[in-house]
Amino acid sequence: MSLRPFYVVLLHYPMVNRNGNLVTTAVTNMDIHDIARSSRTFGAKGYFIVTPIEDQHELVGRILAHWRSDHSREYHPDRVEAVSLVRLAKSFDEVKAAIRAEHGEDPEVVLTDARPFPNSISYSDYRRELGRPDSKKPVAICFGTGWGISDVFYPEVHRILAPVYGPEGAPREGVAPGYNHLSVRAAVAIILDRLFGQ
Repeated sequence: MSLRPFYVVLLHYPMVNRNGNLVTTAVTNMDIHDIARSSRTFGAKGYFIVTPIEDQHELVGRILAHWRSDHSREYHPDRVEAVSLVRLAKSFDEVKAAIRAEHGEDPEVVLTDARPFPNSISYSDYRRELGRPDSKKPVAICFGTGWGISDVFYPEVHRILAPVYGPEGAPREGVAPGYNHLSVRAAVAIILDRLFGQ
């Protein structure tokens, strides 16, 4: 179990598209409540959805209002409890400021990516780090959408988690990489389970 408070962050900017261009991706309804449910299950302090687009904030606001209504509280109390973790932000700077306000320091920023990086850390090693009693520094675990998080975000990053691989495994020299294209909702659930599950 983690001794450090952690937050889930779903970035919709800065992302890249299939051509490598910097883009803002659209928020999807399923990502809102499904990732909120995973966040609540594994003990996140909050779930930030980051998009600079005002229309997306209005859309997400309407969805959250539905799940926070008296009707939803009566008929879907578990979903309401999960959705209570959701916070909207226009930038990652807003996320850091919110976490700093709660904990008195900026979070350690952890990047997740389907691509391998030479300096990535395994889940078992990072889980051990999270359980060390000598640190209470908050953690922001960042997930991307589209075709991944742009490298313009990398200066924010302190740690990079290894990719999640299926039975076809990681790419090897002379061997084509196996299929590795999880939905972000599935990736969040798997990664949170590896880091915080029993």
